[in-house]
Amino acid sequence: MKMKKRLFVLLLAAVMALTCLTGCKDALRKITGTSNEVQEEDTTRWAEQTGDPLIIQGIGDPSAKFDTAMVDGCLYAVFNGIWSRNTNYFAVPTGTLKVMACGTAEGAQKFKVALWKKTDAGVEYVPDSTYYVKTDGTDYTCTISGLDPAGIYRMTISYDSSRYYLYGLLKLEGVG
Repeated sequence: MKMKKRLFVLLLAAVMALTCLTGCKDALRKITGTSNEVQEEDTTRWAEQTGDPLIIQGIGDPSAKFDTAMVDGCLYAVFNGIWSRNTNYFAVPTGTLKVMACGTAEGAQKFKVALWKKTDAGVEYVPDSTYYVKTDGTDYTCTISGLDPAGIYRMTISYDSSRYYLYGLLKLEGVG
């Protein structure tokens, strides 16, 4: 029985020593500012603020939860109280899509827009097509180029919150 107690005490001392060494190593890293961890690069792409006013056309009820209209080569959308929505599919005959958006929200300070391409297997994300828009009620713009003129696309508007809702407007120029 004495042997078991001694073994337990020895094991407990070893665990405490390892815990102390790990804590000391972390404290030393904080003091010296060194670490073996690699910091990820922030690749967030922000839409730029614009002075051009975002005017919505073709939508009869601007207070609708979500509504879209295609007018003169532009796809317009209004959204009120959403977390995420997809537009209908559209073509981009010139291969360049100009996005204008504005929004307000109670929670997070941004929402994102991302482009998806229709394929035989369903849909696939278009690389480098995600842009973040601040929810300060200001108009923002971004351009997505290098698109396939023969492709069919849809835009996703999403807000990373399950507690608050997003309200805003969207205009896609260059659609057909």
